Amino acid sequence: MRATVKILVMLLIMNMVLVSCGSKNERNPDFLPPVKIEIPGEIKDDPELVDLIKSSEKSINEFSDNIERLALDGKDILSKNEEDYSLTDGLKAGKLMLQFVSNSTQMASTMTDFSNYVEKKQDQGMLTDQQYKAMEEVGKTLEKRVDQINEKYKGYFEKK
Repeated sequence: MRATVKILVMLLIMNMVLVSCGSKNERNPDFLPPVKIEIPGEIKDDPELVDLIKSSEKSINEFSDNIERLALDGKDILSKNEEDYSLTDGLKAGKLMLQFVSNSTQMASTMTDFSNYVEKKQDQGMLTDQQYKAMEEVGKTLEKRVDQINEKYKGYFEKK
């Protein structure tokens, strides 16, 4: 059992190094097309919000691709019942989850930046209707993408 834990820890460390040092893979052409969030002219004089919207667009696209990569790479594992997992299946599932989490840090960072921006602007009493609408569009875009992913992979992992 100790050897298994050591192997698992070694695989996780190697995976983290490879993920952080590796070059970006080519985007799979079968993935949903990247989203585009339009920046309204009324907020173009707010460079901080414009940057947040651009980074949100990038984060949504990376998160979407990450989910699709997990769905494709993990179909054989994710469609099994846990009691049917072999040791190899468990290691592969751990690796997939680690990759998913490490590739999803951009989304978490962007959400934190958004929250900080809103809090700062509210404290200053400087949030306009146009800024609210622009931020609302980011939320709608994320919600739409989640719906698209759910629709695309509906029934994809049904147990056999």
